[in-house]
Amino acid sequence: MQQLRQQFYTGNKKSSADIKQLKQILDRFDIRLNPLVFIPLNTLLFWDLQQAFALEKWKKQHKEKVGQWFNGLGESESLSSLGNIAFNHPDWCFPAISNEHGKLQTVELGHPLINELKRVNNSFSTAGLNQLALITGSNMAGKSTFLRSVGVNIVLAMMGSPVCAKSFTIYPVKVMSSMRIADNLEESTSTFYAELKKLKSIIEAVNRKEKIFILLDEILRGTNSLDRHTGSKALIKQLIQQQAVGMIATHDLELAKLAAEFPGNIHNYHFDVQVANDELYFDYKLKTGICESLNASILMKKIGIEI
Repeated sequence: MQQLRQQFYTGNKKSSADIKQLKQILDRFDIRLNPLVFIPLNTLLFWDLQQAFALEKWKKQHKEKVGQWFNGLGESESLSSLGNIAFNHPDWCFPAISNEHGKLQTVELGHPLINELKRVNNSFSTAGLNQLALITGSNMAGKSTFLRSVGVNIVLAMMGSPVCAKSFTIYPVKVMSSMRIADNLEESTSTFYAELKKLKSIIEAVNRKEKIFILLDEILRGTNSLDRHTGSKALIKQLIQQQAVGMIATHDLELAKLAAEFPGNIHNYHFDVQVANDELYFDYKLKTGICESLNASILMKKIGIEI
């Protein structure tokens, strides 16, 4: 804060004094709104021209400082927001930084934007390169929300903020994700092509050996089932070959069989659902292994599709 404070000083002069001077110049322009005063002043003293010269002089004197003031103000606002998070959530923890590339270890991790009375926390850990967590599960079971929970908390950790967890250890990484992809009529881009562009940027970052953590939700959802499975399988293998680290949520249970081919690299997790009297009950708890309970047929029956 002391360093930021110096950005608002030029010698002993405060930036607020310079801003006040600018305000006075602009206020003098407003004299034109009073014709009884403005007409004689402008006729005899060229009032508008003098104020224009004063404004240009102010701009010339402070053009290097204004950007510095806004940068300092923005950083102060950011620090204030992070301090506000820490004050409002004393039960959150500050992250520990690991020297082991690819390490992420969390205990009771939750989504920061879900009310704590409704939020279900989960623990998750991964360590080292060539590690992909494959998360299967039924609809509405919590796969996407869990991926967002991990992603948001990693971003908070990299900002120096407390995170929504009891403990959180991470190696410094950048989050890259492919989630909630949408088409763009203005750019004539379909959903599938938009996702390909996103995946391309991720693949290029992995090939450059950047330190990233990947979050993928339903890969290649915009194409047919055969191409989707073939492409997803090829992408997962490529990510492993390039020593990527991340999490992939999918409904394609066949992809989970890749864990047998890459036992040390792919780890299966799932969210399941309990069914009682044609009603669905979710516990939103992350479990190891492949999901064996599906709910799509029950949901389809509820809306009138005869199966």
